[in-house]
Amino acid sequence: MEALNAYGDWVSSFVLPIAFQWIEEHKPEVYASVPEELKDDVGVVIAAAFRLIKELPAYQSGMEKSAGFEADVASGAHDTSKTNPVWTGIVTKVRADTEKAFAEQVSLLGDVEE
Repeated sequence: MEALNAYGDWVSSFVLPIAFQWIEEHKPEVYASVPEELKDDVGVVIAAAFRLIKELPAYQSGMEKSAGFEADVASGAHDTSKTNPVWTGIVTKVRADTEKAFAEQVSLLGDVEE
């Protein structure tokens, strides 16, 4: 949970400001579909922006590449060890540390594998 919270904090600190900047740069188009009483509702505004993003060629190209990537992963044609090496390293360390911490307390908490 802590690792998930850390990721959520990272998204809030880095990804959302990028989204908000894009929304600001495309404010008339984004807010055109947002009801007046919901213009301060972040979820509604993000959803409106996402509907616009999905129409852009870059998004559609990315979705096609994503489908190809998923197919390559499923067939074993893609080496996932090179995908997101920083985040993969963080997650690997967090998982190992979590497993070690639980293993140290197995006599009190029981074995989660049982």
